[in-house]
Amino acid sequence: MAGVKQIRAARVVVLRLDGVDAATAAERLQRLGMVHAVGLSSATELSVHIEGGKVDVVVIAASPLPSTGVDASPAGLLPPPAAAIRAGIPCLLLVDSMSRTLRRSAMACGYAAVMGVDSAPRLIYRRVGALMQRVRRLGRARAAPDQIDAPDAAALKS
Repeated sequence: MAGVKQIRAARVVVLRLDGVDAATAAERLQRLGMVHAVGLSSATELSVHIEGGKVDVVVIAASPLPSTGVDASPAGLLPPPAAAIRAGIPCLLLVDSMSRTLRRSAMACGYAAVMGVDSAPRLIYRRVGALMQRVRRLGRARAAPDQIDAPDAAALKS
C-alpha cells in the first residue's frame, strides 16, 4: 500500500452521481488525513479538476440505475467518467449493495475497484492507497523498458 505521506497528499475527488452526499464522504476522508479530498456533484466539475491535474483517484458514489434508456452496462452501472479513463486515473465505485455480478460488471466497465457505500471510511482510505500504489507501479513498469533501451542504444553508437 502507498505510504501514509502519499495517501495524505492524495488528491481525491468524490463524485456524487445520485442521492449520496459527496461532501460528507469527502469530509470523512479528510478526517482520516486526506486533506485534499473534494466532493463534487457533476462530471463537468470533475473534468475541470482532471484537466487542471488536481486528481489522483476518483471515488464515485452511485447506485445501479433502474432499467432505462440510459447508456449503461448490463448491471445498470454508469461507466466511469471518460475524462478519468483518458487520464489514467483510477475510479473507485461505491454502491448500495455489493454482489459478485455487480463487481464483475463494474470492473468490466472500467472501474478499478468496487466497495459498498457503507464501508468504513478507513477501508476506503486503504483502497485509495492501494489504487495509488497500483498506478505508481504501472508507471514504473512503463518507464522501465525506456530506461533499458536508452543505455543499449548508447552502447551501439560507440
